[in-house]
Amino acid sequence: MPAELHGVKSADVHKQVKQLIHELVNIKDTTGEFLMTLADGRIIDTKGWNDWEWTHGIGLYGIWKYYELTGDDECLKTIEDWFRNRFDEGHKGKNINTMAVFLTLAYVYEKTGNETYRPWLESWAEWAYHDLPRTKYGGMQHITYLEVNDQQLWDDTLMMTVMPLAKIGLVLNRPHYVEEAKKQFLIHLQYLFDAPTGLFFHGWTFHEGGHNFARARWARGNSWV
Repeated sequence: MPAELHGVKSADVHKQVKQLIHELVNIKDTTGEFLMTLADGRIIDTKGWNDWEWTHGIGLYGIWKYYELTGDDECLKTIEDWFRNRFDEGHKGKNINTMAVFLTLAYVYEKTGNETYRPWLESWAEWAYHDLPRTKYGGMQHITYLEVNDQQLWDDTLMMTVMPLAKIGLVLNRPHYVEEAKKQFLIHLQYLFDAPTGLFFHGWTFHEGGHNFARARWARGNSWV
């Protein structure tokens, strides 16, 4: 990027991004507000860095994009450290949101060729392709740690599971994964896209005759898709 653009210096931008990454990987939930307690008693820390939820998937992908831009090896180390530590601990359950981290891992595998990553990519992609519950017409049902969300489509799913499946398909040369990802985008477009505004509704349920919940055009979801 240029040294300065519209009065903003490149060095200042990089400084702020690095500070943001530092804060991200060192953040603590000191109040317990963002702790998620599962039915079996396990606790998921959705805010702290050392756990496994969609929040970590988005954070990892942001760090990866900065690594692509800068080639900063410290960013790559941060990403690989996270995966090594989580894999040592073992995953806490496959769902739409926990799949999110594999978008970044697919890029890292493509870059590094580290074969220890491949079985993780394969097993989770196979789960998403074959075993993830589907709604009417074959859409990916938005199952999470806490909710089955029966017969529900959410725009979050496109970022959290469909994008990882597509990238894994490209990296592992599994074209059927890519075709499934295309299908999922089309299904979600059909039920979530609001043509008059050009925005996406947050979700859709096939129950109760089918509707878009509160018809909320969720800003964060729209930024993802």
